[in-house]
Amino acid sequence: MSTEKYLAQDPGCQSIITPQDCGPFVTSMPTVPVNPAESQPQGDPMPEFAPSMPGIDPDGEWFSWLNMPDWTWDGVVDGTVVTGAGLVFVLLLTLLLLVPSTLLAWTPAKMRNWTLGALIALPGGAIVFHDLDATAPLIQFHEGATELLSGNPVHGLLLMATLLVPASWLAATVAVTNHRVKAATNGFRSPAATERALHRQAQREQRAAARLSRYRLPFSTGGLNPHPVIGRLAVEHTQAPAKSRARALMGRNETRLIVPWIKFNEHGTSVASSGKGKSTLMNRALISWFVTGWQRHQQWWRTSRPGRPLVLVIDCNGGPDSRKAAGKLLPWFKALGVPEERIGLFPDRTGLDLWSTPNVDDLRSILSSMVSGGSVPTSDTEKYFHEIRETLIHLIVDAPEKVVDGKPVGENPPRSWFEFLARFDVHVLARLWGGVFDDAVPWSGVPGVDAEIASTKAGKQPVMDSARAEFGNLYRSLGDSFDGEKSFTDFDVLYIVLEGIKSPDRARAQFAALGCMLEQLADRQHGRQAILAVDEFSAVSDGKTRAKAWVERLRKAGISTWWFAQSWNGLGHDDDAREALVTAASGGSLLGGQQRGEKLAETYGTRKGFDLSRKLIGGSTAGDEGNIQSHDKFLVDPNKLRSMGKGDIVHVSDGIARFGRVSPLDERQLASLRPLPGLGRVTTPTTDTDTAPVAPVIDLTKRRMA
Repeated sequence: MSTEKYLAQDPGCQSIITPQDCGPFVTSMPTVPVNPAESQPQGDPMPEFAPSMPGIDPDGEWFSWLNMPDWTWDGVVDGTVVTGAGLVFVLLLTLLLLVPSTLLAWTPAKMRNWTLGALIALPGGAIVFHDLDATAPLIQFHEGATELLSGNPVHGLLLMATLLVPASWLAATVAVTNHRVKAATNGFRSPAATERALHRQAQREQRAAARLSRYRLPFSTGGLNPHPVIGRLAVEHTQAPAKSRARALMGRNETRLIVPWIKFNEHGTSVASSGKGKSTLMNRALISWFVTGWQRHQQWWRTSRPGRPLVLVIDCNGGPDSRKAAGKLLPWFKALGVPEERIGLFPDRTGLDLWSTPNVDDLRSILSSMVSGGSVPTSDTEKYFHEIRETLIHLIVDAPEKVVDGKPVGENPPRSWFEFLARFDVHVLARLWGGVFDDAVPWSGVPGVDAEIASTKAGKQPVMDSARAEFGNLYRSLGDSFDGEKSFTDFDVLYIVLEGIKSPDRARAQFAALGCMLEQLADRQHGRQAILAVDEFSAVSDGKTRAKAWVERLRKAGISTWWFAQSWNGLGHDDDAREALVTAASGGSLLGGQQRGEKLAETYGTRKGFDLSRKLIGGSTAGDEGNIQSHDKFLVDPNKLRSMGKGDIVHVSDGIARFGRVSPLDERQLASLRPLPGLGRVTTPTTDTDTAPVAPVIDLTKRRMA
């Protein structure tokens, strides 16, 4: 057996030996038969090798999870188009969002809320409308990309907006946060640009608060822990270090100017120049406090449940303007549901009952304060006449009902001005104390009283004659204003007008008497939570007024005091009295626009700031290198107080300054105001214990804010 193979002639062959050298020829090879048994190898078999290396099989189970799509250049172009369109959309929308966020002074916290809202509304809405499919936003985005590539860009971008809009909000939020943090810390390349940016930001924040203040705002925050709301918040400065980006984004977005309840129940001051909205601030603060106090009073489960709220206003100016101011404030309380008989205007429509004071010691203190103002004598002569006058008032007020065996029994104080003035007579006093004032008749009354009576008529200037004339003039000035039938606790709102401009002496006497009457409430359970607003304190402020003593004493009586003035000088007769009053005001200050705010700024301390410097290139261009140095600056800048407009205020307390705008009280809001539930029902304490009921408890299923 052989194998033959035919080889064709090569066209390029050249014959060398014979002409048949280039002809076709056939080769054959004999085939040798092989015995299968003999073909088996002898000894160990040879190993066989696979044609490929083990473990590198791309189709094996190791690479089954990786689905490599088949890509083409057309796919690359389509992806580039979709990515570019998405980036352009996000960039343009981000720039568009930065316009209102900058002009309206949106904070990083507010931008964060908008971003979360966009995430919930668009991707969240897609998930909800697709049977809670978590991949619905991605599917919708893919459909939008397909529409975009199909030549329908509008519909495609609308579908892609499910993810592009939240991305735009996120980019805008990051940009706003970075800008604010950089301006407050490192600053920009130019220090002047940094100052301009901070100034523009402050102006925009204040304008934003002014815009929001025009809209109706509740008087209280409501809820389980209500607090008074007096306006709109612009910005808050603290003595803490500057916020980082994370803290700025994690903060709370608050647009209401809230004064904590505890601060309103301490003592505070308020200074604002004429025409800067001081009266509007006072009215708004008092109404907000009253509404909040009533809401807290209804919460019977509170361990520290406050009493029924009581608002007291002492207007020291007097005249038609004071009565006009009262006419603006009192209708608001009537609209809130305060009964007509519990709204008082002193002394025009209401008189206070001075002579029914239950404790004769309190009555004696009140009468003494009317002529002394509570001041302490400084010389021996003053002390002598002061002690004799105190003895005379004691003989008149502490007269006994009868005298038995030389011992006084019972009480017989005067019950009117006429009876009080009639006792400025030695013979009347002698009969009241059981004797006869006559040298020829032995004294049979209470031992020692005859000498006390004689001391009031001794000397070239008898104290009895002087005191009778002084109290007589005071009675003619006051009229029957203290011969009424009501006390402070019989009112819910009492507006007191003192004629501080026309009759300053009379106003000071009334002011001292009222203060002493309020101080007496500290010694008994009256069941009220009260606030006293003293307006135009400068009209009665002199060396005899005891403003600081009121601050320390009235707090124990459950009465907080707020002192309103037009300037630093209006808070007292000298700097020592002013600093003592402001320092004792633990509730802080409500400050408006004014020209001399340095003293108040010094009182409330400083916060951290940064001084920026840059090297100049060529003498005019700011370079990249410079220094940043920390320094202290006023928490409330006096220059900012000077630039405040009407209604702009700042509440500063405990190292925190909240700038904002007072929400005005307009007639439309007054007409739509509804009465507070249960305010018309009144009960009084029946015992001297803290558990005595002070007002009805009303079970309300729904909370209502005024």
